Amino acid sequence: MVQLKLPEFKVAVVLEKQEKRVKSWISYEWEVAAILSDREGPDSLEGPITIRESTQTSQYLWKGLKIKLYVDAAEGYWYNLLSDVPYAFIVCELDAVDDDAVPIPHLVTISQDEAGAHLETDSLVLSGPLPADIRDSAEQFVVNNYIPQVKKKRKRRDWYKESLRNQPPSTN
Repeated sequence: MVQLKLPEFKVAVVLEKQEKRVKSWISYEWEVAAILSDREGPDSLEGPITIRESTQTSQYLWKGLKIKLYVDAAEGYWYNLLSDVPYAFIVCELDAVDDDAVPIPHLVTISQDEAGAHLETDSLVLSGPLPADIRDSAEQFVVNNYIPQVKKKRKRRDWYKESLRNQPPSTN
């Protein structure tokens, strides 16, 4: 049996921590500053590498992440690629004890379905625009591996009539 080699793309992610002040409270928000194609990057996760650090904003680089495409997830890719700006979704682990800790990305996907599933488990999911070269390759993968199904309206069943037919005859 011939095994199909599925595409994967090495990426590096820059996460940015921004300080938000509300009256006397200080909180922090994380967002994706950049997602970069990293063809020559390492094969395993490396980081965080501090790019910039100040009192209001800090940026950290993570290398060695991969976007892997799977045939059975092509529908999720398709919906993402149909949008005006297709996104990559970065699923991160966040240290619940230390609010000052840097989130650790452990998965990068372009499937909206997969990102939504991680959001339901209260994982930190960040998103950023998909690099153009990865977007083009993902589009080619979807074209070759996914045929959108035409949704058909199903005919409604008349449960009441069916229940009358299944009743035993009355004895009068």
